[in-house]
Amino acid sequence: MAERKTVQRKNSTRRPTTSTRKRPAATTKKATKRSTTRKPTKKSSQSLSRSTTPRTPEQRKRMQQKRRAQMLRRKRITFFTGFFAFVLAVVILIAVVTRSIHSGMAKSNTLTLTDENVVFEEVTPSEGLDKKEVASYAKEVVSEYNKEVGKKKIKVKKVSEYKDSLYIKTIYDNIDVYSNFSGYEAFSGTLQAALDAGYDFSTTFVSVSDGKKGDVADTETVCADPSLKVLIIRENATFKINGTVLFVSDENTTVKDASTVVAAEENDNASAALTYIIYK
Repeated sequence: MAERKTVQRKNSTRRPTTSTRKRPAATTKKATKRSTTRKPTKKSSQSLSRSTTPRTPEQRKRMQQKRRAQMLRRKRITFFTGFFAFVLAVVILIAVVTRSIHSGMAKSNTLTLTDENVVFEEVTPSEGLDKKEVASYAKEVVSEYNKEVGKKKIKVKKVSEYKDSLYIKTIYDNIDVYSNFSGYEAFSGTLQAALDAGYDFSTTFVSVSDGKKGDVADTETVCADPSLKVLIIRENATFKINGTVLFVSDENTTVKDASTVVAAEENDNASAALTYIIYK
């Protein structure tokens, strides 16, 4: 019986399995120590060394001078950038204003006939001419004419210099005033009024359609409607009328568009042929 009990005791004392074993305390402490005591990074060590390293007064002075130089350099860059931007804006503004001022100016001598008045734009080379002297002379001559007729019939609107040319813009009350002042023969009115005034329409005419010269038109066709308007003038210039050109005298004329005719020839204005522009 005693032997059996001994065997039973030996069998009951089994060794524990590996899953129930506990880690040694030393290993746990070692892992905890590794996780908590990390080595400082390079950046933090540099900042630490910079902040803790003592500087001499000379070093601090150099640092302050370096910072001031950097700030001054930045201010200069900002100033010059703003200055050049301002200069560029001014240049662009001047160019735009100059272009807008001269955009409506005629490029050659141009007479514009409106319902209210006659506008003449004279363009002449400025070489050897002084703008102030020309303006003073033009205003003086116009003033004398107005005093002579007793009314302000003519007005010098503008005198300017642009691209080696002098530009004079003068406004006349009507075509008669323009003819009397300039000395060039000119008439404006209806066809019937022109016939009554003795104008001869026996010259060669061409029809005008869509701003271009067309076929030859005889006098009977041209004068078929006596209520049509006509500008008759003996001068080499560009003529603009307030309407649509229907017929034009063919000699030395070019139709620029539906309301613009250019009369040009080698002779001077005194011997120029009469230009007839019939329109509605």
